[in-house]
Amino acid sequence: MGNIGSTTTWVVGGPVGLGLAAYMYDTQIRDRMRNGSSRVALPELPEEVVDRIQAYLPVSSYFRSRTVSKRWYASLCAPSFSEIRMQVHPREAWLFILSYRRCRNWSHAYDSVFNKWHKVPLNFLPPDFMYPTAASGGLLCIRAYVDGDQVLSVCNPLSKWWRTLPPWQEDRIDPVLGICVDPATRNYKIIAVGSYESGALTEVYDSRTNRWTVTGSLPRKMSFARTAFCSGFFYCMTSGPPDALLAYTIDLGEWRVVPVARPAFLWYGDLVEHFGRLLLIGAVRIDQTFEGVRIWELQESTAKWVEVETMPERLFKEFYRKGRMFYSFQCVGSGNLLYLHVKKTPRILVCDLSRTPPNWRWLPTSPACADWSEVSIWGFCIDSRLCASI
Repeated sequence: MGNIGSTTTWVVGGPVGLGLAAYMYDTQIRDRMRNGSSRVALPELPEEVVDRIQAYLPVSSYFRSRTVSKRWYASLCAPSFSEIRMQVHPREAWLFILSYRRCRNWSHAYDSVFNKWHKVPLNFLPPDFMYPTAASGGLLCIRAYVDGDQVLSVCNPLSKWWRTLPPWQEDRIDPVLGICVDPATRNYKIIAVGSYESGALTEVYDSRTNRWTVTGSLPRKMSFARTAFCSGFFYCMTSGPPDALLAYTIDLGEWRVVPVARPAFLWYGDLVEHFGRLLLIGAVRIDQTFEGVRIWELQESTAKWVEVETMPERLFKEFYRKGRMFYSFQCVGSGNLLYLHVKKTPRILVCDLSRTPPNWRWLPTSPACADWSEVSIWGFCIDSRLCASI
């Protein structure tokens, strides 16, 4: 480590290194004051030290720190800062909850590291953009109806950057959408497939070319689907009839039917990616009675869904109450965390898969909402993609 203010390269790592840097900074100021200087010009900290200090701050502090100066704002968007941030916090998952049809003025994010909710308004978007549809890697897809046509936009909720995408090449009505972000290049792809047409063509948007490309047709009708990206595939579980698990190969642009039977007594479920594994989180119904919520993992080699976890019975009784329908049951995942929510309820349950056995707990009371029936939840990792490119 060189002297503060010199051109010598600094090597600062971890809290100890930061503490030493702060001590030397303070020492130089004191020395100048002892020499009789009535006005002390504060020495400039090297950029690497500033970046490392900021990297140890919670993400929520960036909302304020980026307004300090143009230099600080630019540093938060620099690739070098993202690399440092990843070293300090390898994976930091946030959960976004948005009011469907009112997401511009009502959206919040749960910070799992600090166990705290933050208000993250999307009022920088035009009034028509009100329907959240997909999220990944710090980016959010929002759909709008403008003069009778559907328009899709992509935004970064933290940086408040957004753009409107070019129109689809095919006529589509409420397509099934999915977004996949490349963590290395920050480029992203969006898959759109018509949800009301048998054999509907699939289109893929590539942020590098800013174009939609028509690719393969669906092997069977998709009337409704739960989706997830996993290991280079875009999976869709259709509600049929008949029920099926479809997989789209992103590189080849081809669909196939995955030969796996749905778990016995599965009533409703969501697909979630967990470190390269495809999970199915669903409600089990036996003889007209909901019996629990279970987690299965796909094993294509044996063409089976293998059960890996069950929601504790006492929590299930709180999660589901007689009379509620599981049609609106939601589950999203980010890292080791699975977030579960039943429509019209203000409570969200989280399952931490990093523990053995998995730890289940309720999130702290989330922000008040006038109508929880319109709340949609989205989970994604924002740490290394604070200023994800749009």
